[in-house]
Amino acid sequence: MTAALCSGVLFAGSAHAAASGSAGKTAKSDVSLNGVSADAVDYAGGVNPQSGNATKGGSSGFASDFALYGSKQGWTSIAAFDSKADNGVAITTSKLGTSLTFTFDNFDGRHGSWTAVNNDVKNNVKLDLVFAMHTGGGSSAWLFDNEVLGAGAKSTGNWTLNSLNPGGKLADYSNLTIFARDLSKTAFQVPTTPVPEPESYVMLLAGLGMIGFMSRRRKGEYDTFR
Repeated sequence: MTAALCSGVLFAGSAHAAASGSAGKTAKSDVSLNGVSADAVDYAGGVNPQSGNATKGGSSGFASDFALYGSKQGWTSIAAFDSKADNGVAITTSKLGTSLTFTFDNFDGRHGSWTAVNNDVKNNVKLDLVFAMHTGGGSSAWLFDNEVLGAGAKSTGNWTLNSLNPGGKLADYSNLTIFARDLSKTAFQVPTTPVPEPESYVMLLAGLGMIGFMSRRRKGEYDTFR
């Protein structure tokens, strides 16, 4: 992905930010998964991903900007954590045709952790993920493009809020919605130890027999000249 494209996605659509609240110092590194920062971040003022208002909720705050990453598929909300979510609360979903479990932990209103578990033990899963967190003045959305979740594996991450509320102060967590698209599966092949062919067993036994014969012959020779 070129630098020009990344800079275009980062806070693209300044009208969003101007509507209410501010992006503050929000950066891609504010949210990570398996130690890797998000690929892009977007801020939308006055938008709540969990709102029932079609023009102010769902993926409306980031869909047009993240479309620059090439997918024509729409976003599906697969996990929604409300304002009371904390201490590793878990949500399991099969909305995209595979079983995924997400957990959320809120440390102090502006910092926390999250996990994504692929419950399919036979297939890796590749998909686009968006971590969309609402605060008092709007929502910040972090994109993990073509994220691979290993078969039966847990991916762990952290989050930090650096967006500002309408009063210009650091905002606190309100709710979190995780969106996804473009799911695909790749068979996970577990390496196995090859089973010897029957001919290999015959050769092995013949070799052991020969070793035994030679050992006995040498022993007899030594006995003769002792």
